[in-house]
Amino acid sequence: MTSARFTAHVLSLAITSSLLAQLPSPPSESPETLDSSETTSIPGITRVLIRTEKLVSGSKLWVKNRNGDIRVVGWEKEEMRLTAEIRDTDRRRVELVIQQKEGDLDIETVFQQSFWSFNWGLVLSPRCELTVFVPRRLLGYFRTTNGSIFISYLDGYAQCETTNGDIEVKHFSGEVRVETKNGMIAGQDLQARIKASTANGQVILTDVDGGIVAETTNGNIVAKSLNGWGEGIALSTTHGSIDITLGEAAGEITAESSDGSLDIKIPGVKVIELSKRSARLKVPGRMQKIILRTTHGTITLRE
Repeated sequence: MTSARFTAHVLSLAITSSLLAQLPSPPSESPETLDSSETTSIPGITRVLIRTEKLVSGSKLWVKNRNGDIRVVGWEKEEMRLTAEIRDTDRRRVELVIQQKEGDLDIETVFQQSFWSFNWGLVLSPRCELTVFVPRRLLGYFRTTNGSIFISYLDGYAQCETTNGDIEVKHFSGEVRVETKNGMIAGQDLQARIKASTANGQVILTDVDGGIVAETTNGNIVAKSLNGWGEGIALSTTHGSIDITLGEAAGEITAESSDGSLDIKIPGVKVIELSKRSARLKVPGRMQKIILRTTHGTITLRE
């Protein structure tokens, strides 16, 4: 590792550690303390598996699922507690595989291969919903298909990937990367930098302190109460509008709409360039770039 990269890594860890105390308190005891919005169930459930494993704070966790959601909640215990709600049959079983890897943990649902059947319209496909309680400080990697991912009360790093599902991250500090196809992305109360990408879905960001890179193809972007940490903010969409309320975010703003219009509502902003479909503005306070781009849509910019 070069000296510059090492210094950046150390600085990132220091920022993340300092933000830990700013997060709301996570659940401290059992999953039963959560309200109904934090639980999930599926029709035709056949069995429920519960597993508990030792997992110390700062460990790595991989969770891989198919045909189901992944819900991850941070708590103060030095252990992982997993609840798997499974719908399967004797012919198409869903197995839960958990492996310890030098103190880290790998969780994967394994679906038996499909077989030819003349009962396609009568049999529900196998599905598995995972709810995982983990130490609050974590390096997490979460992936599913045909399901959504929900992350809350974590500090550290999270990478989330899904197809045909939404991704929601709340009460998080550190760094998060999320990617979905055919799904919405939502982030709330993030003392974190975020990189987000979706197709056929909107992006909604509220109370985000860190740098932001967010893009979608067919969807609107709504962002408010931002900061940027001086790292910059970049929001882009193709078929959709951008509505941004800066909050504490400041810097040099570039706004471009190829086939739409601009609606700028920032009193006293310094105008560098301004036309019907593009603008360069300056909001004093930080030396960072704020870039807003859409092809077919309106860009609304508020203070």
